[in-house]
Amino acid sequence: MRRLFCLVALALVFSRVPALAQQGTTEVRGVVADAQGAVLPGVTVTVRNEDTGMFREVVTNQDGTYFVSGIVPGRYSVSVTLEGFRPYSQHDLILSIGRTTTLNIQLEVGTVAEAVTVTGESPVVDITSKEVGGNISSRELTDLPSINRNYIGFVGLLPGIVANVSTESFGSDSINVNGQDARNNNYLLDGANNNDDVIGQRAGTQARTPLEAIQEFQVLTNQFDAEFGRTMGAVINAVTKQGTNRFRGSAFTFLQDASLTKKDYFAEQNNLAKPDTKQQWFGGTIGGPIVRDKAHFFVSVERLLIDEGVTVNVPAAPEFNATTTEKTRVWNTLVRFDHQINPTNTWGVRWLREYSPQYNQVINAAPRNATLPASREEDDLDQTVVGSLSSVLSNTRVNTLRVAFTQEDVAFANPCFNGNGRNQLACEPRLNFLTYFAGNSDVAQARVNNAFQIEDTFSWFVPGRHGDHDLKFGVQFQYSSADFDGQDNMNGTFTFRTNSFNPNDPSTYPERLSIRVPGAVHYYLPARYYSAFAQDKWKFNDRLTLSLGLRYDVEDIAVSESGAGVVPGAGEAAMDTNNIAPRIGFSFDPNGSGRSVVRGGYGLFYDKTHFELITALITTGFFSNSFTALFPANAADPGPSRGQLPSDEMLRNGPTVNFDLLNRQYPPGSTVANTGNVFVDSPDRRIPYTHQLTVGYERQLGIDVSASVDYVHAIGRDQFMSKDLNAGLRVSTSRTGRIVRPLTGYPNQQIQQRLNLGETDYDALQMQVEKRFSHNFSARVAYTLSYSRGNTSGSGIPNSNFQVLDDMRLDLNEGPTDFDRRHNLVISGSVMVPKTHGMTVSWVARALSGLPFTIQDSTTDPDQNGVLFDPLPSGSYAGSGARNNYSAENDGGRNGARGPGFVQLDTRFGWRLNIGGGRTVDVFGEVFNLTNRANFASPTGDRFSTNFLVLTGLREGGVPRTGQIGIRFGF
Repeated sequence: MRRLFCLVALALVFSRVPALAQQGTTEVRGVVADAQGAVLPGVTVTVRNEDTGMFREVVTNQDGTYFVSGIVPGRYSVSVTLEGFRPYSQHDLILSIGRTTTLNIQLEVGTVAEAVTVTGESPVVDITSKEVGGNISSRELTDLPSINRNYIGFVGLLPGIVANVSTESFGSDSINVNGQDARNNNYLLDGANNNDDVIGQRAGTQARTPLEAIQEFQVLTNQFDAEFGRTMGAVINAVTKQGTNRFRGSAFTFLQDASLTKKDYFAEQNNLAKPDTKQQWFGGTIGGPIVRDKAHFFVSVERLLIDEGVTVNVPAAPEFNATTTEKTRVWNTLVRFDHQINPTNTWGVRWLREYSPQYNQVINAAPRNATLPASREEDDLDQTVVGSLSSVLSNTRVNTLRVAFTQEDVAFANPCFNGNGRNQLACEPRLNFLTYFAGNSDVAQARVNNAFQIEDTFSWFVPGRHGDHDLKFGVQFQYSSADFDGQDNMNGTFTFRTNSFNPNDPSTYPERLSIRVPGAVHYYLPARYYSAFAQDKWKFNDRLTLSLGLRYDVEDIAVSESGAGVVPGAGEAAMDTNNIAPRIGFSFDPNGSGRSVVRGGYGLFYDKTHFELITALITTGFFSNSFTALFPANAADPGPSRGQLPSDEMLRNGPTVNFDLLNRQYPPGSTVANTGNVFVDSPDRRIPYTHQLTVGYERQLGIDVSASVDYVHAIGRDQFMSKDLNAGLRVSTSRTGRIVRPLTGYPNQQIQQRLNLGETDYDALQMQVEKRFSHNFSARVAYTLSYSRGNTSGSGIPNSNFQVLDDMRLDLNEGPTDFDRRHNLVISGSVMVPKTHGMTVSWVARALSGLPFTIQDSTTDPDQNGVLFDPLPSGSYAGSGARNNYSAENDGGRNGARGPGFVQLDTRFGWRLNIGGGRTVDVFGEVFNLTNRANFASPTGDRFSTNFLVLTGLREGGVPRTGQIGIRFGF
């Protein structure tokens, strides 16, 4: 009944309330007065885009105020006219995405012939905003070095953000914000959704936006207004370029090959051949008028050929050491059209398509410890379309209707699957040896994720009511679905206690087999999201602005479980209708100069439920036609550790699946009792949230320089965790000891329930100095000192590995989150060197603390809780391998040690030649990781492994010194 009431209420809201968001837009406001300071009503103010000619025209109110909102970011002129006064105009005013630019104007008595024209810099500090974050300009995107030309990497130039450059899949860079899971972010492109509802944002945006097509983007890491929701992390709000009144564009190529790349650390150490790497990037953009001042187009096309070097390093089995290349072939296309129908109505449409098949993915994360036959392939098509209609309803009211569609059509599989009629049963099993993987990959899946979005937006400027009110009200509806087919692990996975298999040596036989039975999995998961918000940016006086907002979100995901009532307390979660999120804050100009701001606020921010975290509830209930069975079902087979053959019949033939025996037990196509681990929901499951509090100060130090410092405190609560409702006790401390579970009907199974038990806390001091490009150089310095911790790792839906029977023992699970980086320093900039005929130099330097990991010993189970996770005491530990040993100071407990830090300097050197008519040619060379530092991934902290505290791989994105040459023609 409560669900029905909620849906009816939201439907009424959608039918009656218009709304506004600054998503993808900007605004300008101010007061027009005469020379004596008396306000002037009835003044005509025209705000015109100097590149497109599109304009908005308003008239000042009784108190002399004007307000223009919902306009596309860009370069503008502001013209002001009133009979009896000199006309006033200001040119080259840069209006940035998501920012409110305050421009107060003073008119002088005179005639039309005595016009006043001003060319001035745009304000650097937004004195009306409490938000924490920053903006990245298109100049930074094209001038700074980038090894994979993904704009997500540029997000990491700002404080509070760690960028993770990834090669798992083209365009899958991700970011961790404020010590949180990379899933917990919200990517917007031209105000519309560009997120992956299945895996969240742990692989970045849904469709990759080409750098040359981006006008600019805004990053909000904290205290964003109520118009933004469905995230506890950051909002990345990007806007694409539009065509102008003259034909403008670019053509470019970027080239890498093996001759410009050093061997990586392990290829050099193991004397392996240098892989035949290459990166060939070709593309261009063009935009221009269809009808001058009214209709414009913009097109971007990119073609990319990548053969990325991969080094396989297996210290325990050096015969598998090898180098190879991972191949990616990409087409990326963007088309945009904008049209001003008349002075009060503007519409536009934008389509982005990315097709990026990838071959020979040796493994999808560092360290690369899979043998070459264990590779897989990916076929990926992503696209997003958005159309909008903006209407000026009156001098103080603007309405925008936006409709969007986002899709991912992706398939992951091994070459054997693709080469055998898409039949995973025809493939060799995966072999999980102690420190590396062999055999065929167990991955064989395909999914289509569609998301349809509609929102109506409205802004209402109300002046002279105890100050000026920038009122916003918003509603949004999104329908998302995931259509999934999978044969994952139908070839089976054997797990060994050794690093090799010898059929004549029983101690090397597999200890366990996991395999999908009785058949393939298919599900269709729909979701509906409803949102509404109200926001008042109340300019109380010339120095104080109050921000008062309220947001409400409802998430309706239809999860259907089988047999959940078998366990007391389990059951399908009801719709969470309590997601009411207040946002309050202030911004104060301490001296009234418009050059500094003291800001702060409090907000409640709800996340969203990513499909991959709950799909196990559908596929692996108590009864299922597709689940993972374990042999033996209870614990690892004790035979091999005793030097004997395994006792389980499925293991006695070594790493060969006995399909005859398997099919007798689990007839293909049947629905049977799940003998593997069971996943159930909780009727009390809710959407996780954070309380966020900030206070900060920003100061304009010169015409184009600003410095800021913000203290951020985030309190994460109701974070997802998993509890075993059938946790038992091991009969001994032996790793292979049998586990006795309390539910007699399920003696061999975990029953994992999704609950809201996790708590995290984050504290940070975030500092930034930014100099906009002028006088031939720009620069940015961002530093974050932070600490993220809690009773959960914060990654996905983790267990508490300290659970004993029904007690989660969350006090023992306290420690840093998996994404805690204490220090994060990024220095970037570009310089046009004087008296060198156009020489340019730019750089990005990063220095990061290491990630936390656990020093443990899984050879025994001292607390006999059935979980092989027992941290070692605090102290100093070091590896004992033949080489590449790592020393760590361990504080004890979960994540008590720190992995290697990350330091990298990327540079660009070149010349910019102005050839007239606004045309330029850039010729440059780039060097990534100039010092050739080996940035290692964290080692394993498990003393059971022969790789204990031995460095075996490089951090994802930690490339060896790599050169690139590029040519860009701009017109």
